[in-house]
Amino acid sequence: MKKTLCALLILTVLAGGLWARGKKDKAASGGADAGTDKAPALSGKKVLVADANSTHHLNLYVAYEKGLFAKRGLEVEIQQTGSGVAAVVGGEADIVFNCPTGVITPIAKGQNITIISQVKIPCTSVMVVPADSPYKTPSDLKGLQIAGLSTTCCAVVIIRDALKAQYNTEFELVTLAPAAAIQALEAGQVKAAILEEPFVALALLSKDAAGKPKYKTIFDGTSDANGDGKIDPNLAGVNPPCRTINANTDFVANRFGDAKAFIEAIAEADQIILANPVAPDIVDIAAKYVSVDRQAIINSNPKLGFTTKLDTAGLIGYADALVKLGNIEKNPGEALFAPQFKGITW
Repeated sequence: MKKTLCALLILTVLAGGLWARGKKDKAASGGADAGTDKAPALSGKKVLVADANSTHHLNLYVAYEKGLFAKRGLEVEIQQTGSGVAAVVGGEADIVFNCPTGVITPIAKGQNITIISQVKIPCTSVMVVPADSPYKTPSDLKGLQIAGLSTTCCAVVIIRDALKAQYNTEFELVTLAPAAAIQALEAGQVKAAILEEPFVALALLSKDAAGKPKYKTIFDGTSDANGDGKIDPNLAGVNPPCRTINANTDFVANRFGDAKAFIEAIAEADQIILANPVAPDIVDIAAKYVSVDRQAIINSNPKLGFTTKLDTAGLIGYADALVKLGNIEKNPGEALFAPQFKGITW
């Protein structure tokens, strides 16, 4: 009898130790159910996404159209606005997909927004010039009027910083939306344009009366501007991070279950797109949200490297560039990223 009791006691202690170690390991892993047996609960409230249509947000549209949010019990509403960051900061929206440089500034100023996930890598914005452009070196761009989306566009920020730091060269930015930038280039009102996909593809599809390409790209890591037979380095760097998913800090803190389920749906959409970025259903979804030639969508979609994994070093590097340009006083460093998503997206 005593032997039986001793054996039972030993088994009980061992089982308790294994259970405790399992709980400790789960907590150390930073998983969603750390310290509990359940995933974070959903709030039952609608998730509001402030969006400005772009094929760079294709994973949002695919997740929505294919029911990946609903599959996780989320009700998501996509609201079209050109002031998405302001809407999230003010609490009128929960989430916005945006160039990180446009989000770093309000974060650095202590406003109510944080980065929770990457959207895609790399940045696909490049310098587009007329096919007969005489520019052979980055220094040739000095003093030129060049169209770009905004002073806080990732590509504009990093290209301006590289030109100034490496070539003592600055250009005059003419702030124009992509379609207007192509029109200005066509009219000779600007000498070059910093364009993102699918507008790069749209420009490269343009032909003159003789059927020859009207435009080419330069200093993008894939082209040879000076004709020496060597590929010129990309002024924006090697695989620079592109857009991020950003959220109201109160939304992340109080509705973490909603935020995590949202990113899980986006990650599933990423895999669907990456499996075949030019599949007819994927192109159809893109065309539904973005008014661009279908061939431009087909040509550009394979370049959109969707991922939820944050390139923290690259994003912190953007903050360094903004400090140099005087947009912000101090680099927030890892304070750019939502701590709740550490171990999940970063």
